[in-house]
Amino acid sequence: MKRFALLIAVALTLGAVLPACTTGRPDVTPSEGKVTDTVSTHPGGEATDAAATPAAVNYPVASGPIAAPAPEKKPITRDNIVINAYLVQLQNEELRRAMLEYMKQAEIDVVSHVYVDNVWVAEGHTFDKYVPIMQDAAKYGLKIYSRDYRAQTGPSRSNEELKAVAEQYRDLDGFGGFYVVDEPYDPNPYARVENVFRSVVPDCFINVNFLPRGAYPEGTYYKRLTDYGSLVNYWGTLSLDTYCFDKSGGVDEYQLFKNYDDLRRAALDTGMNSAVYVQSVGYVNYRMPSPGDLRYNMMAALAYGIKELKFFTWERPWGSDEGYTDAIFDLDHKPTDLYYAVCEINKKIHAIGSCLASGDAVAVYHTRQKTSGAYETVPKEFKVQATGKTDAIVSVIERRDGGGQYLMIVNKNFKKAQTLTFTVGDLELKLVDDVNGELKAAPVSDGVLTLELEAGDCALLAVTGGKLDLPAKENSADLAVAARLTATSAIGDGTAFLCNVNDGIYDDGAKATLVSADGTPQYLTFDLGAEQAVNRVDLYPGGKGAACFRFFPESFAILTSTDGTTWYKVAEKNGFEPDLTKVPVFRFDPVNARYVRVAVTGFKQKNGSGCAELGEVAIYNDNGTIQDVIPTLYKSPEDNEGESVEEGARFLSVNKKVFEKGEPIIITARGEAKDYLAFYPEVYVPGKDAGVFYATFDNTLSGRNGWYLLENDKPSAVADWFCATPQNPQVVPYIGIPEGDYKVVIRDNSGAVKLEVFFSVE
Repeated sequence: MKRFALLIAVALTLGAVLPACTTGRPDVTPSEGKVTDTVSTHPGGEATDAAATPAAVNYPVASGPIAAPAPEKKPITRDNIVINAYLVQLQNEELRRAMLEYMKQAEIDVVSHVYVDNVWVAEGHTFDKYVPIMQDAAKYGLKIYSRDYRAQTGPSRSNEELKAVAEQYRDLDGFGGFYVVDEPYDPNPYARVENVFRSVVPDCFINVNFLPRGAYPEGTYYKRLTDYGSLVNYWGTLSLDTYCFDKSGGVDEYQLFKNYDDLRRAALDTGMNSAVYVQSVGYVNYRMPSPGDLRYNMMAALAYGIKELKFFTWERPWGSDEGYTDAIFDLDHKPTDLYYAVCEINKKIHAIGSCLASGDAVAVYHTRQKTSGAYETVPKEFKVQATGKTDAIVSVIERRDGGGQYLMIVNKNFKKAQTLTFTVGDLELKLVDDVNGELKAAPVSDGVLTLELEAGDCALLAVTGGKLDLPAKENSADLAVAARLTATSAIGDGTAFLCNVNDGIYDDGAKATLVSADGTPQYLTFDLGAEQAVNRVDLYPGGKGAACFRFFPESFAILTSTDGTTWYKVAEKNGFEPDLTKVPVFRFDPVNARYVRVAVTGFKQKNGSGCAELGEVAIYNDNGTIQDVIPTLYKSPEDNEGESVEEGARFLSVNKKVFEKGEPIIITARGEAKDYLAFYPEVYVPGKDAGVFYATFDNTLSGRNGWYLLENDKPSAVADWFCATPQNPQVVPYIGIPEGDYKVVIRDNSGAVKLEVFFSVE
């Protein structure tokens, strides 16, 4: 049974990304279609003009697995917003007919979780039990997700086994897709399952549903989402649930909108669609939503570009823990008042949904800042400006086919109707009719748009003249920054993320880690969006200090392609030994390319598996103006002075960069009263070795009783600090810090990182 996922505080102790780095600057020059192994550095660190002058050429086709086609990452555009019911009992014919009729009237499109038996047993979810349910659903125009136990145990099954499952279902009437997993801490292993299913049924629904952002360290959630999105071939959907209506009668804006915006940005950056569970039931600390609550939740999600809305739950959970309220239906399968509101809301969404489904939310603003840091307010230069006390969400939806823009406005008052007014400048607008979806005159007079919206309701307007200009994106000479990234693996342990290699930040030590259990080549593929000239690729190492270059690939090739299928090898290294002080730079004569691939064929061993780390991949058409010699973050073990950082009143220092195992680790810090410190191991193994260590400047705060109390500017041995693991979040004996890479951070009371330093134990 699915549970509310907000109360996962202990997960904060699990993650922490540590080192990443940069290295030697070898140059590679192809000659007569072959790549040489000679390395040269341009005199005086200046780039030469020679590489930029020849006409673009292509080199011999690469052979072997490193030349596999690039994944198709064009997101599927459905005809309308998808509305999904979760937890529906369809296990007997009489109940099934009644519930299917109710769902048809409510314009439900798919059902992601059904009972196939009177008792929930995962092994009971078999193909034969789904056949009559799906066939009956098809008669009502509905589709059903299968929770076939073989799909739910997908990571342990071979590709051939999974293909056989998909083949069995693919032509079954009423089949919608597969419910693969709900809320795994590390979703990455399920990307292979999704890829196999999509290779058989490309446009089916796949449920790999994420924990909400609060389950992970601050600042890492978007990276978790993009990791998964970069691993999925074809197209897919990023899904999460976040519940925000507590018993106080308010809404947790910070969690709701930060979750939605991380999801929105990750879907845009990885070519995915997005889905969310909307709260339609009460549980323990959460109230049963009112119609206004539910409408607000759903319309806000659509404003953030979500394409699939899933009701959690359709019925009051049956045979589950106590504490749930009624939902859209009660325990006796009777509709509650919420059902009739759902019918009305769904009809409106489907009326305007073809417009929303055709585009992406490229910008989302709020007219008033009620919750610090939860969202961006409307920029002063934006053409649409709220007047008076208008409290709304303002979203810009751009059609994927380039066919124009929509302006979506949501009433943020979920308790009562509002009159919302906006100046709209020279924009020409048409209102999308919420009954038939047709365009009609917008309520604009003398340049002012006036909307009368029910609690939590929305209006959608087509921009028919003028344009909603968005803040210009900063152009970078590094073509990788704007590229769409796909990869064949990602470590998924919270210490490294794929998006680190093209975020345009070259000196933070952050990294991506590719893994290969059997030595199979792994690759990063960058889709530049259009064919253009390329003549240089820089491979920054992962890690800082002595850890820099620790897992840099031993053998690799750089490939280019114009179509994602035929590949040309422009650089190759075997048994590569970098200059640890310089970033490796690979130059070649200009080639026309839309795709650039780094294929890793030689790995170092880590935890019994092949491992390769990269800090950044920079791709250029260099005309000689780009810095030629780039220093790395490497520091030799002999250069072992500690690192310190300071900002305002805060200060943080570690006495060494590299410690021998068992050697005391001394931290000196200064902070504000409600600050606290933590350090995290790079690879966290629950219940083994060190967990996560904490200290605080004030242990009288709730939840910090017994934490080690720091005095400003007084050195402290980490051995004295509070240690926690997910199994035992209480104080546990100090067990010794194992070999590995770590970072110490000062966080403020909200959990935001203010300062950080890195060190290693060897």
